[in-house]
Amino acid sequence: MKLENTQPTGTFKIRGIGNLCLHAVKKGVKHFVSYSGGNAGNAAAYAVRNLGVKTTVFIPSTTPVDAIAKIEGQEAEVIVEGNVWDETAEYASDFAEEVKGHYISPFDHPLIWEGNATIIDEIAEEIDKPDAIILSVGGGGLFCGVNEGLLRNRW
Repeated sequence: MKLENTQPTGTFKIRGIGNLCLHAVKKGVKHFVSYSGGNAGNAAAYAVRNLGVKTTVFIPSTTPVDAIAKIEGQEAEVIVEGNVWDETAEYASDFAEEVKGHYISPFDHPLIWEGNATIIDEIAEEIDKPDAIILSVGGGGLFCGVNEGLLRNRW
């Protein structure tokens, strides 16, 4: 069992989003723009704060106050726009273009999947091969990462 709640941001999201942010900063990115209902925005804010660049996180109006506080606690700018994910994603995308920021999807990018694949790499260091892997599937970023990790480890 992988206890991803022990990650610095409390979820697996930091693996993939952190990987994407690290690669982008190495290429000179100075401003990230993300959208989230909480966990992905917190991961983006955490990663970017530790890389020393700016981040703006768009969240829908339905986001709980404690999730907003976590993101703001990472020194990110939080903008509440939209009532549902799709609206919020559109606002974030438009804003990223406007400020020439690097847009971060919560789940849909190969570098996110590559980072999430490290879950399987760590399992491979601990055991020969599991009989099964059980995971939740929301946006698909964790699933794509686990699949990549399985292929990479020839499972």
